[in-house]
Amino acid sequence: MKKLLLLALVTFGVFTATSFPVSGNTTAATANSTATNTDSSYIWTKVLSRSTAVAYHAKSKSAVYLWNATHTKRLHNLKNYPNTTWYVKNSVVMQHGNSSHVYYEVYNYGNGADGFIWRNYLTKGVNPSRHASAAKGVISLSDQRSLQFFEDNLTTLASLPQSQFQKLVMDQVAAKLTQSAADTKLDAMAKLLATQDISTRDAAAKAGVTNAKATNFTVKQVDPKTMTGYYSYWSKYRTTNALKYYAAVVASHVTSLTTNSVNGHYGVYIVPDTTAKTWKPQLTIVTD
Repeated sequence: MKKLLLLALVTFGVFTATSFPVSGNTTAATANSTATNTDSSYIWTKVLSRSTAVAYHAKSKSAVYLWNATHTKRLHNLKNYPNTTWYVKNSVVMQHGNSSHVYYEVYNYGNGADGFIWRNYLTKGVNPSRHASAAKGVISLSDQRSLQFFEDNLTTLASLPQSQFQKLVMDQVAAKLTQSAADTKLDAMAKLLATQDISTRDAAAKAGVTNAKATNFTVKQVDPKTMTGYYSYWSKYRTTNALKYYAAVVASHVTSLTTNSVNGHYGVYIVPDTTAKTWKPQLTIVTD
């Protein structure tokens, strides 16, 4: 399968689908259809990566599909795999409108087919078909599959809207900080400094920071070249994904700046690396 597009929160909440996924099941398409879903507003909000893959199989023989990572293209029809045991290697929460749904990234160990499917279409356990009786209930993910998963995560993160990407990172950052406090006005100030040719004082005034003239700001624009490459990091920490790693990098920079600040407040604006080759996002941090 082509490199999927990202992943990454290590802490994964339990979510219940609040409505039936709009495009999860249809009998109109043919097997292995590549039809495109016209509604592409499926946004990843949380992800869990795994070191083992658990066996599942289709609940029924109806036509249900494996989708690509952005839920825009059908890849495989499970109706054509009646004897297959599918292995869940990742879980992701996709937000569609006001509803959130948990999708499993699964693969067919024998044939190498994989994709994303709403979890309620599957039931846990080896396929009861006699043709699948030799399948294992749990298997270890190979280094190759784990590394591919990590690289796919990077691509997906880079493709998210900046606001979504920033929220995913900053939620992790906030969980790591005990003394510092996030400030939305300082976030706006950091964005102005990152995207416009503007002075610190003017950026503060435009962002609505009170007493801008009397406040001492510390501004740091982190050169992405100073960040450790993801590939070498992944080689050492194979169970840790990209988002956790970069959240830790951001948190360390924020901590170093807020330690000696007056109020301990911070604002951050992150510019993702859209190439997803080196994965070194640019950071602008403001503290007061």
